[in-house]
Amino acid sequence: MSNRWRHVVPQLKDKISLFIPELPGYGFSSLPPKSDKRTVGGLLIEAMQDAFGKERPVIYCGHDRGARIGHRLVVDNKPEHNIKAAVLMDIVPTLEQFKAFANPKASMAYYHWPFLATDIAPAMIEAMGGRYWTEANLARVKGGNEEGVASFKKDEAWDHYCHQFSNPECISGSCADYEAGATVDVEEQEADQKAGRKLNIPTFVIYSASNLGRMHDVPTIWEKWNDGELKTFGVPDGYGHFLPEECPDIIAKHVVEWIDHVKV
Repeated sequence: MSNRWRHVVPQLKDKISLFIPELPGYGFSSLPPKSDKRTVGGLLIEAMQDAFGKERPVIYCGHDRGARIGHRLVVDNKPEHNIKAAVLMDIVPTLEQFKAFANPKASMAYYHWPFLATDIAPAMIEAMGGRYWTEANLARVKGGNEEGVASFKKDEAWDHYCHQFSNPECISGSCADYEAGATVDVEEQEADQKAGRKLNIPTFVIYSASNLGRMHDVPTIWEKWNDGELKTFGVPDGYGHFLPEECPDIIAKHVVEWIDHVKV
């Protein structure tokens, strides 16, 4: 959701042109025709090129579901997309996340992955109440840094997200995203690994050391999925999954340094 970047944008807007869309199916956007990452990513690139033109080189930056879209686009590496570098925040590849479900603690932490992929999930969330569902899950994955949590909640952000998930179409869009993640997206990643298709542009993976880093050896995992320049950074001090909201100054600093480094 574009609101996630509200703290970071003021620190980047004078450095680089920004295009910050809602993910199709989330927020106030309409549902995409299909919810796999390649289709949704293509829609985002098309919209960006309508705004900036097709000749503009792209540094793709995404968090969570947006980062998964970026992973798909970067591996595909279509010349017409003109993606020259990437920043992926707080993810490991989808296939690796599903493999981690062999660990019971990981299954508990990421229970929503298989749940949201089922056809009964939308009705169950609506029965529970989209607002309650959203607030309960935000509370589950927030970090332990008090300043970070305050920043995350600033500008009535939690109310904003709860309001969005009171819309049945937003619930359906989110569930469709996770269904695609459990089917076509992971199947494509299995095919990528068998064929040796990997990240092949400069890629910076930023992750929460206390969240994702607690469950995964993030740098080692991404090395197996990368054939180009790779940089990783685990954000310390108890900041949680929602990095652009919990620690925007840290994120902006590292993104600006990466922009300067790749010289796009």
